[in-house]
This record gives sequence, structure tokens and C-alpha cells, in this order.
Amino acid sequence: MGSRITNVRLRRLAATQRSTWMFLEVSTDDGLVGTGECSDSMWPEMVPSAVREVLSPLRGIDAIADRDAVTTQLRQACAAVADPRRQFMQRTILGGLEMALVDIAAHASGVPLWQWLGGTRRDRVPVYANLNRSAGQRRPVDLAAKAAQAVADGHRKVKVAPFDGPVLHGLSIVDTGVAIVRAVRDAIGESVDLMVDVHHHLSHDQLENAIPQLDELGIAWLEDAVDVTDPDAMRWLGARTKAPIAGGEALSTHEEIEAALSTGHLRVLLLDPKYTAGPVQLQQLAERVSGVELTYHNPCGPVSTAVSAHLSTIHPDFTLVEYIYGEDVDRSAVTLPPEPAPCDGALELPMRPGVGLQLNLDHPGWY
Repeated sequence: MGSRITNVRLRRLAATQRSTWMFLEVSTDDGLVGTGECSDSMWPEMVPSAVREVLSPLRGIDAIADRDAVTTQLRQACAAVADPRRQFMQRTILGGLEMALVDIAAHASGVPLWQWLGGTRRDRVPVYANLNRSAGQRRPVDLAAKAAQAVADGHRKVKVAPFDGPVLHGLSIVDTGVAIVRAVRDAIGESVDLMVDVHHHLSHDQLENAIPQLDELGIAWLEDAVDVTDPDAMRWLGARTKAPIAGGEALSTHEEIEAALSTGHLRVLLLDPKYTAGPVQLQQLAERVSGVELTYHNPCGPVSTAVSAHLSTIHPDFTLVEYIYGEDVDRSAVTLPPEPAPCDGALELPMRPGVGLQLNLDHPGWY
């Protein structure tokens, strides 16, 4: 009989001023519903038409038996897209699709996704609090207060993106960013890890200015300061910073990861199950990764967070899942059962079949 796909639906939720969460629901003729997330595609206004174009031919295929063949075909078609922005968006959609399909497969097997993936059970999934999408202004005093609240809520690792702007009056982008990092460090103390995400906003000259000041503040990692797949850039950065170098969130091929690891300067690899075109693809990429910490990029909603928690079980060098802290949205109202909040800087490993969450369709914010 199988589980033939009857519908693929995109559901959107304006979570905050900065974030629109996007989810895919895949329904089958035997009553199963798989849920995935395709937020942060970098082209949100084009996602609805792309979902119709890319995924509408899926109706009638077997969500379980045909999954490998169909996702392989879709990834190959995506790789042939010439426009990098469109290709990235489509790959993100395919990441959400594969989440939904493996949710169905694990549900059908009656096991949680981590077990279906062959992972090793763990009691806790460590997370870090990313303050970059928190509500309110982005002055040093504002982010310092938010960081202090995150620590009060049990987080022991905090990340800021201090060079995203706005630049403070009379200061440079470097001076503004360093002022933010210094204010956050003063607020959280020396015992809490503080990570910095540059988001590629600084030139080499600006990095030369910023790095010694960041090193003095004892940052736990320096993320996306340069292109991690550029060996010359990585050697340049490795010769200048004391902080562990982090990056890789958009990597999706073995070749890209090999390039990122080639110089030995990358110490923290961030992978994203959306951007790898799905959790199974991420697992296959991670099988070749060694000698670095493996963390999951996840500035997203509850479904991607749950999938990342499941993926924490697949690799011995996993360390952290990113968790967005301080967004002005009730995350627990978006799913059934309600998404549990982190406790003492960690999530519980989901134990329900599949991903462990479905969308709460009674939430008033869907469109």
C-alpha cells in the first residue's frame, strides 16, 4: 500500500520583525503528516512559488519507498541552477522537504528520528543562546541586558553578531562592535563563553583592528570572519587570532567541507540541516568530518531546532545547537506538543516518534 503523498503545503508565520518561519507539511494517503522547516532561505518572497514549482510533482509518489530516489533527483536539479541565490533558496526548501519525509519514515517505524538515523542516545543536548534576533534595540546596553537575562535563564554560552549595525554615532563599525562585545562580557562575566559572529561585515584592514581587541575579551570563537573555503584567507586569519575559528553554515558538499578543513585552522564547523538539503545529507557529510567541533547552525523555529537536537546524536564530536534567544514570540504556542524551552543551557532529546512535533494549526498567525 505504501504512503503516497497527497499534498505538500507551505505554512508561514511572521515570528518577529526579522524572522518569518516557514514550514512544510507533507501529507500521505495513509494519514501520516511529516513536518519540516525551510526558514531563512534568503529569498522569502519567492519561496511560495518555488515550493509550487519544485514540489508539486511529488503528489502520488511513495514518501517512504521513493524518498531516496526523489530527493537525489531534486538535489541534482538544484545543483544545476545557475543563479546562486535561487539555488540556495531551493536547497533550503529541499532541506525542509527531507525533514518532513524522514519525519514520516520515523513515524511509520514508531521511533524518534535520532533512533531512525542510527544515533546514540544522549540525555541532554547543549545549546548556546544567540542574541542576534532578540527583540529591542542593538546598543551595547541593550545587548548586555539581554545577555545577562540569558545567563539568568541558565545559559552558559552566548553569541552576538556585533558588527551587524547600526553603527553608533561618531564610532566606526569596528568600534561599535567591540563596544558591544565589551558590554556583553562585562554583563556576563568571565565564566560564560562568549562567541562572536562577524557575518563577513569586516574587511581585512578592519579585522586587523578588531581581532586584538576581541582576543583581549576572551571570546570563545570567531565566526564567519573570512570565507572558510578559501585556504589563503584561513591562513591569514589563523595567523592573527587567538580565538578558535568557526564557520561553514552554508556548506553543502564534501568538496566544500574538505576545502574548509584543508588548512587545519577551522576549529568549529557549523552545519545546517536546511542548507545541506536535509538531515540525511548532513549525516552523510558529517561522516567525513573529524578533528573539529561539530555544531548546528539554527537561527530558526521549533522544527529545525528539534531536528538539530536529533542530529546531536550522530557524531562523536558534536558540541552545540544554536538556539535563538529573546525573540518576541511564544515558541511553545507554535507546535503540538509545545516546544520545551532549554533548561540549564540544554534541550531534552525528543523521544516521541519522528521529529516529535507537529504544527499547532489553531495558532492565529499562520498565512
